[in-house]
Amino acid sequence: MTRRLLLLSLCLGLAACDSSDTAPLPLNMYECDAGEAALRHLISSLPDINPGVAKSYSIVLGEINRDGMTPATDAFTKRFDDLKLKFINAQNLKDIEPDHTIADPATRLAAFILQLRKLKTTSATSWEAEVGWSYKKEFARLNVRLESKDGKFSVVKSEKLEGS
Repeated sequence: MTRRLLLLSLCLGLAACDSSDTAPLPLNMYECDAGEAALRHLISSLPDINPGVAKSYSIVLGEINRDGMTPATDAFTKRFDDLKLKFINAQNLKDIEPDHTIADPATRLAAFILQLRKLKTTSATSWEAEVGWSYKKEFARLNVRLESKDGKFSVVKSEKLEGS
């Protein structure tokens, strides 16, 4: 009887660890290869707002609300160095009056906020992400499906959910 009870509890424990669980990952797990691929896709789809004006970019994880936003770590942001964009940690951004523009404190120019809002696994090789961007009063949100093959992530589907 004890052996059966042990076997049953082990089976239930393994079922709870099933990788097909579709709940979003905790924020501390967003800074992974899948999160990077989703954000790279987002960056490649950004519109050219205010052509010729220098831009700064900030990466945030999870929800943005009245309590603020969770900035990506500097180590994760360094993964994007090859893009030659100016990244600034979100905790250093400033709210510029009178219209509450979120800006780079060094230039006082509006910054693109890049948000990795949700990230979850859907199978051993596929992921879903919700990403978004904002710049002044412009914004967009996308749902992105990613697949991993030979350790490399690629976007297999992207659909706009709302915004510009």
